[in-house]
Amino acid sequence: MDRLAELEAFVRTVDLGSQAAAADALGLSRMAVSRLVRQIEGRVGTQLLYRTTRRQTLTEAGARFLAEARSLVDRYRDLTSASSAPGDSISGTLRISAPVSFGSRHVMPLLPAFAALYPRVLFDVVLSDRQVHLADEGFDLAIRITAEGGSPVRATRLATSRTIICAAPAYIAAHGLPLVPADLGQHNCLRYAYSAETSTWPLVDAAGAVTKVEPRGNLVCNNGDALLAAAIAGQGIIQQPAFIVAPEIRAGRLMRLLGQYRTRELTISAVYAPAARPQAKILTFIDFLVDRYAGESF
Repeated sequence: MDRLAELEAFVRTVDLGSQAAAADALGLSRMAVSRLVRQIEGRVGTQLLYRTTRRQTLTEAGARFLAEARSLVDRYRDLTSASSAPGDSISGTLRISAPVSFGSRHVMPLLPAFAALYPRVLFDVVLSDRQVHLADEGFDLAIRITAEGGSPVRATRLATSRTIICAAPAYIAAHGLPLVPADLGQHNCLRYAYSAETSTWPLVDAAGAVTKVEPRGNLVCNNGDALLAAAIAGQGIIQQPAFIVAPEIRAGRLMRLLGQYRTRELTISAVYAPAARPQAKILTFIDFLVDRYAGESF
């Protein structure tokens, strides 16, 4: 039991940022937490934390050790809370990766409601458009937006979105209105770096014929909101999900282009790495998202 206490002291110190905060959360003295962390460093034979007067930060060895330590602590909580009230049985740190634009708009606003249902859950959220490796980087789950299926992870479909081609009225006034897909070849198209559609933009007409446009332009960027800002400023034409651009179209800051053509539908999923028994906190959070999104199209 002392060894489990060591693991929990280490994990809480990392999650909360200091041994003082960990001590408050665990109902221990700061000296007791410090002793537990030193003990586990002695067991593994290396320093896990850099210590300053204000904050504790992970060493390289500590970063490698953290994921397994957190998993052991969370599994113990799951086992010992089986007879507790349903909300109390879900506990531990939930480490989530989500794309920046979707995460800030449609994931972060839901966390207070989940926290109210499951107050023993701590959130560690990383917003990044880069596709993380769940197991190697210690994530419990990730929100992914994809145009094509196929993944080595388990996925639960949450919602859909569709991309919209658009530009600022000032840009169209200066450069002309594209009427057919081929016209995009004469325009400055701003491209999203992580999309499968960076090199081609497929558009489908009413008869089902597909035209693949090769967009050319002076900007490639790895974030949808940054591309949105460039488009609003009049730099060029973008193709981005409706949840990013639709409010700006309604406000008149952007105008939809080639609306008679269908763009590719995007699937928004919650994914987690294959495991013999996914932790209860992961499945509960995914069920919560499924209920909140209810197959919505963003």
